[in-house]
Amino acid sequence: MAAALSTAGYALEAGWQGVRRHAAMSLASTTTLMAALLALGGSFLVLLNLQLLAARVEGQLVAVVYLREGLSPQQVRKAVEAAERVAQRVVLVPKEEALRRLQDSLGVDLRDLVGANPLPDTLEAYPERPADLPRIVRALRSVPGVEEVVHGGDVVDRVLAASRLVRWIGGGATAVLGMVAVVVIMNTVRLTIHARQPEIEIMRLVGATEGFIRAPFLVEGILHGGMAALLAVGALGGGYVLGVRLLASSWPIWPVVPPRDAIPLLAAVLLAGGVGIAGGASAVSTLKLLRM
Repeated sequence: MAAALSTAGYALEAGWQGVRRHAAMSLASTTTLMAALLALGGSFLVLLNLQLLAARVEGQLVAVVYLREGLSPQQVRKAVEAAERVAQRVVLVPKEEALRRLQDSLGVDLRDLVGANPLPDTLEAYPERPADLPRIVRALRSVPGVEEVVHGGDVVDRVLAASRLVRWIGGGATAVLGMVAVVVIMNTVRLTIHARQPEIEIMRLVGATEGFIRAPFLVEGILHGGMAALLAVGALGGGYVLGVRLLASSWPIWPVVPPRDAIPLLAAVLLAGGVGIAGGASAVSTLKLLRM
């Protein structure tokens, strides 16, 4: 246990000294990796909110069935029974109720303006799953007495298409910048190994294991990744809090993931990405160079 703690202490101290000794290359590695993590984190936040929007829209999906004017109560009942066979829940909205809802939403009394109620009786058919909506719409259009069926399923399709587009753009930008960061980190490790070559040779002569020699370089890479992730979280987190406040004041009905929920997830993703990219690049570089 004591030997393991001693090795860990040496690796941490030597890794931190390597970061300080090669400040210019460390800065280049950290800023390049931070740029990659900013792209990753930005796309992650956008996707998080698009998924919330899609879930809200899916929860409100309904097929609205407009019945023909002049149907008898028996014909209306048959239309309701036919709708109940294909939908999870069906609500009959008489024309008087439909007019009242419209007046409440507009905040005006329409009776003095339009005279007779121009709205038809309607059915609201709720699907069990969003994917069932197209099938329900097709079935309801063939029900006797149905004039028209409208639904908002295309809204969900557009939101999901936007999510896929953001995922591809964010993933592509992250991949390109991540590869640049890997190259910079590997060059930093290479320069550090060459600068410390006499020290490495002495350590080998006294019997130091390969793992003991590699540990400081791995720590150095992990420090680069951790610092880049923390900087990216700070920048994106602050920008997200400000953006949420501005959106809440200008468009309060728009659904947004609260910062208290989004930022911890963002931090976890960026820390994992930063440490993973930097640590992996350092591990590959040291494994190759120390065996030469």
